[in-house]
Amino acid sequence: MQNLESKYLIAGVIFSFVLSWSLTGIMRRIALFANITDKPDGGRKSQKEPVPYLGGLAITLSVLVTIVLGSFFVSLTPEMRADLFYLLVPATILSFVGLWDDMRELSPQFRLMIQVLLGLAASLTITFGSTTGSATGNQTLDLLLTIFWIVGITNALNFFDNLDGGAAVASFMSALGLFLYSTLTNQPYLASFGVILMGVMLGFFVWNRRPARIYMGDSGALFLGMLLATIAVRIDPQTDSQWAAFSVPVFLLALPILDTSTVVISRVLKKRSPLQGGKDHLSHRLATKGIRHRYILYLFAGISLLFQAPIFLYLQLGKNAEYFVLSLFLVLMIFAWTFFYRIQIKYEKH
Repeated sequence: MQNLESKYLIAGVIFSFVLSWSLTGIMRRIALFANITDKPDGGRKSQKEPVPYLGGLAITLSVLVTIVLGSFFVSLTPEMRADLFYLLVPATILSFVGLWDDMRELSPQFRLMIQVLLGLAASLTITFGSTTGSATGNQTLDLLLTIFWIVGITNALNFFDNLDGGAAVASFMSALGLFLYSTLTNQPYLASFGVILMGVMLGFFVWNRRPARIYMGDSGALFLGMLLATIAVRIDPQTDSQWAAFSVPVFLLALPILDTSTVVISRVLKKRSPLQGGKDHLSHRLATKGIRHRYILYLFAGISLLFQAPIFLYLQLGKNAEYFVLSLFLVLMIFAWTFFYRIQIKYEKH
């Protein structure tokens, strides 16, 4: 898989879009028939009517089918086929655990235990395998950091799924950044994942945009979170600085990181538990300013592009720009934290 012809990229995004759009519609009908829905409760679930789940199952199946069929049309090395297995199996297992949670509401402790175990399995293949996931050069420390990264991003994207189309837009933008960076650095294997995820998210978004006719639920959000987290650390950043290399995955997933970190920091400062649910995420804060739903999604896309832009300076300006880029990213993040923190939120009573 030395290169990926444009015809395969175009075919991949079209096929994944059509498949995702079709399967989501089918899963919606199945969910309505089986009464697998998210019912309004007058609190955080503020939709007017029950909304079907199973969107996550459509996302998972769309990604898996597209990748499996695509593997027959491109040349994959034995190492790549093995890596596909190690990449997809943990995310798929977590998707079905999420589906179980959507239907039966598992305990947070059990969900976290499963995430850590699957994160450990994925981290072992990354740290001790032939992938490029090495943040520090010390395998033990790399293993611990990778577990923390995978579990953290998986939950960050799940927490971000609090607005119709929000998690779909965040995932699409991360996939777009992944595709562009991998293409520019001649990593077609990883670029293909970006193309497939972009198509799948577009197909799902047709059904998930406001008013959402189906939710991805934990099944979809956890699957996408783990998949994006494990793909991102497989990128060869092609930078000279270890800090710069470490920052590339963070830049690509900066939007859900910003959301989760804003919530955690604001709750800690207000002496509230960071673990409880609440309506104090970025989407809720922007909504209190009177910003309409569609413009919140536009802002999310813009914020994602803004945080991804610095990593492309690595490729243009070389080694001398690396610390400048890191400083720029930190300034942007601090500004964003301050901006969103200053938006007043009425917290729910304990």
